[in-house]
Amino acid sequence: MADTCRTAAAGIGAQLELLRGHLAGLDPARLGMSAAQLRALLAGYDIYVRMLDDAIEDIAGSVRRPAGPRRSDVELAGGESR
Repeated sequence: MADTCRTAAAGIGAQLELLRGHLAGLDPARLGMSAAQLRALLAGYDIYVRMLDDAIEDIAGSVRRPAGPRRSDVELAGGESR
């Protein structure tokens, strides 16, 4: 499952990089903004792409670790939840 997450992350990353290339190639004047505004938006885009990649990596890392009993499992077995 962790490998599936990482494979998905790579595919998503490739698609987002392709989209970024298209966005960077746009003429800011035709969009009604300055080149500085477009650069600022692309910088924000880069931050969110990195955050998404980090989140998927965290999920992949969590999936790899063996999970302990879930709270509901403990409660159903008559134990105390923590």
